[in-house]
Amino acid sequence: MLSSLKPAVRRVRRHPKYVAIESRIGGLLIWMLLWVLRATTRFEVHGFEAVERCREEGRPVVLAFWHGRSIMLPFVFRGRRATIMNSTHRDGELITRALERFGFAATRGSTRRGAIAGTLGLLRVLREGGDVALIPDGPRGPAGVARAGAVELAAAAGAPLFPLAFSASRCLRLPSWDRMMIPIPGARVACVVGDPMEPDPRTHGREQRERVRAELERRLCEVTRSADRLVGRTEEAC
Repeated sequence: MLSSLKPAVRRVRRHPKYVAIESRIGGLLIWMLLWVLRATTRFEVHGFEAVERCREEGRPVVLAFWHGRSIMLPFVFRGRRATIMNSTHRDGELITRALERFGFAATRGSTRRGAIAGTLGLLRVLREGGDVALIPDGPRGPAGVARAGAVELAAAAGAPLFPLAFSASRCLRLPSWDRMMIPIPGARVACVVGDPMEPDPRTHGREQRERVRAELERRLCEVTRSADRLVGRTEEAC
């Protein structure tokens, strides 16, 4: 009996109306969870002044952060419209719905599906003066290994690229590929924004691309270690 119902359940779950309702409810729950985390932790941001100066000068920026250290991003950029590239998968849709409640926009794509269209969408946002947030090791890792896409995007748009990371004095680490860090109530949460990179738009050769990719990876690990030190963590940064 139950086995005969499975095909019908799968059809219902694939129906566009069901997917839309699931996304709205799931996005709302994630948004509520994030606000609970913000309300029950001591949150501080270090180094965001350089980003503010770019915005005052009318320059859009690219923010880059590791997948496992991304959950508090909405509170760093709260009140400013930024665009992310999120996957077309169901999980990506839930995250997109939640971030929309914080004022974020999204282009659709990932390293596996729709990457070109998603990247072109982000480039258009930057050229129109909007900010972009990217995860160089997303969506599936390997963790702590940066791809060159964020640097190439910033170079194409002539935008400064800021590495960013957060850490928490007390947290849960999910058993996922990125060991996602989730602060727990009472934790001290520190977000660190590093010095910007100004990628050269003439960086096209393989050696030049690898050099700037490795530099972004190094800077992301550096700001992650800085955030860990601020909250008293001694674990590996990346």
